[in-house]
Amino acid sequence: MASKSNLDLFNKIYDETYSDILKYIIIKCHDINDANDIIQEVYLEFWKILNKKDIDDKNIKSFLIGISINKLKKHYTVIQKLKYILVSDKDEDNAIEKIKDNIDIEKLVIKKDDFNNIWDYIKHKKNQNIPKIFYLYYVLELSIKEISSTLNVTDSYVKNIIYRTIKELSSLLGKGDN
Repeated sequence: MASKSNLDLFNKIYDETYSDILKYIIIKCHDINDANDIIQEVYLEFWKILNKKDIDDKNIKSFLIGISINKLKKHYTVIQKLKYILVSDKDEDNAIEKIKDNIDIEKLVIKKDDFNNIWDYIKHKKNQNIPKIFYLYYVLELSIKEISSTLNVTDSYVKNIIYRTIKELSSLLGKGDN
C-alpha cells in the first residue's frame, strides 16, 4: 500500500509538472486524440516507480520527459508510424492560400454547447497540426512565434492554420465571415 508521503509527493510533482508534460506530449504525438492516454500512462508509470524506490525531485521534469519519450515510442510502433505517414500523405493539400487579414477572432463567439462539438471536429482533422496549434494557442496561450518554434514550422504556417480553421468553423456554425 502506498504511503501518505508518497501520495503527497506525487500530488506535488503532478501539480508542478502536468502542464509542461502535457505540452511536450501534445507536441510529440502524431494524433492529439492519443495525448490523454499517453499522459495517463506517464503518470501511472511514475506512480509505480515512486512506490518502488526513492526519487530525487531535483530533475523530476527531465525524468518525466524520459518516461514520456518511452511511452510515445511504445504507443507509436513502426506499423502505426507507417500507417500514419501513408494516410496523411494521401490527398495532402500543399497549396497555401492567401487568407484575408480582416477576420476578427474576437467576434467569433462560441456557445458553450458548441465547444465540445468544435473541439471534437478540430481534433479529428487529418492534419494533426491543427489541434496541436489550437491547443497551444488557445489553451496554453503560447504566441504564434513560440508555437512555430516548438513545432518547427513557420509563423505563416501557424497563422494560416488558425485563420483557415476559424474561417471553416465560422462557416460551419453559420456565422459567415464574422
